[in-house]
Amino acid sequence: MICCIWFLAIVATSESARILAFFPMDTPSHHFIFRPVIEGLAKNGHDIVYVSAFPYKQIPKNITQIDLSKYDVMAEFGDYDYLKASEMNLVDYTHEMYFFGEIMAKHYVGSKEIQDLIHSDQKFDAVMFESYFYQEYLSAFIHKFDAIAIEVLTLGDCAWVNEMSGLPDNPAYQVDFKSGLTSNMNIWQKLYNVYVTSLTVLSSYFYLYYNQKRIMDQYFNYTGWESRPSIDVLARNRSLILTNFDYVFADPYPMAPHRKDIGGINIKTPKPLPEDLEKFMNESKHGVIYMSLGSHVNPANFRIQMSAFLEAFRDLPQRVMLKYDSEDNSQIPPNVKVSKWFPQQDILAHKNCVLFVTHGGLLSLSEAIYYGVPLIGVPVIADQVKNMAMMESQGIGRMLKLNNITRDTASWAISEVLSNNRYRKEILRRSTILKDRRHSPVEEAVYWVNHALKYPFALSPKSVNLSTVQLHLIDVKIFITLGLFLVLFIFYFVFTIIRKMTRKTIRKHKEKVQ
Repeated sequence: MICCIWFLAIVATSESARILAFFPMDTPSHHFIFRPVIEGLAKNGHDIVYVSAFPYKQIPKNITQIDLSKYDVMAEFGDYDYLKASEMNLVDYTHEMYFFGEIMAKHYVGSKEIQDLIHSDQKFDAVMFESYFYQEYLSAFIHKFDAIAIEVLTLGDCAWVNEMSGLPDNPAYQVDFKSGLTSNMNIWQKLYNVYVTSLTVLSSYFYLYYNQKRIMDQYFNYTGWESRPSIDVLARNRSLILTNFDYVFADPYPMAPHRKDIGGINIKTPKPLPEDLEKFMNESKHGVIYMSLGSHVNPANFRIQMSAFLEAFRDLPQRVMLKYDSEDNSQIPPNVKVSKWFPQQDILAHKNCVLFVTHGGLLSLSEAIYYGVPLIGVPVIADQVKNMAMMESQGIGRMLKLNNITRDTASWAISEVLSNNRYRKEILRRSTILKDRRHSPVEEAVYWVNHALKYPFALSPKSVNLSTVQLHLIDVKIFITLGLFLVLFIFYFVFTIIRKMTRKTIRKHKEKVQ
């Protein structure tokens, strides 16, 4: 019996892996995706080293934490103007995000804790990171630790991600998250989509070779770094790409075989509400509207828009729960309950929640779909506009743009979604699809990570090993173009000779006649 136990222990140990989960950002919404994955792997027996500026208060078993929370990245940006950011053009947005990635490298990768790790003799079987979020320099970890790479992404519909996975976008029907479009495009929208896709890919390559390479060389100067492959080779070197995406959130499109979707991984089993909130919702005869603009945006910074919503709420028979942090609550109507924090999923899961007014983050969108609550979207930045445009095209809610929110438009949107049953009917249909799975997103993630550990690059397509020139057939296109020019030149040359001979013949004929 003892021998059997000992043998099983040896087998379990041999199958466990040591994994570096490098997710330094302090953004809670990103870690709501990362943590279920690493916790699932830890429960599966793997040894996880978790690097984060959003640390655990109680560290789960099999997870070792490197806490970077003392480094304040956002201090360099000051008070971030989200309204200004919402109106930023694509070029400025891309530049600012790569600058953000550079600041993260300075504070996090350049920290003593991570420099000690980079120059240590520690061993890892796999490295998990979100490098395609303007941090491709993290790909150096692959070479440093001679480990397989697992990308974990907070969104899926990104032209650069698809480029790096070896299956570039087709702008005819695929839309990058920055476009704010859906796949139902007219000719002018398709032209804009081509512009967004092309600029996204070209600018990302530019920053990859000049910005990201410089950062990689600056911070990853460990012993033996001279033998490191080029950054474009390392950036494509992924055994697995996990994305927070599901085809019920947006239109399905082709994906590379080593990319696996884990959309909805943030959804948890609902817990009982605190007594005061339970009473508030149960006693609302006409239902409850829940409004939250996410964990980053303080609604108090949008005073005009919030005043419009508060006035619209005042005339409603429904009660409202509003995530709102403001020193002045004098405008709050009697049917509105405000708090700095609400248990969002538990509220959405309540039978009396009839409408969700949201900023359109993918986590909030997935939770609304899962619990079957129709939406009104008030997108601010990043993928939120695209998420809400897709939501509207799917018929599960309506979108209001920040610069078009008045008491009348807010009242119209609320009335439209609440009075028209087609929104609830469609979101309940999508909720059924989202719940109809063979495995939970966590189980799916753990399975594919284990698969990648056992069979590295088994799913990676041939295209990830091609250079940019080969992937896009640039060499072939140049050859065809030069060939066409050569053919045209030959035709021109022959035509010119024939024309000269013809003129000469005509001239001789005229001379004979004369």
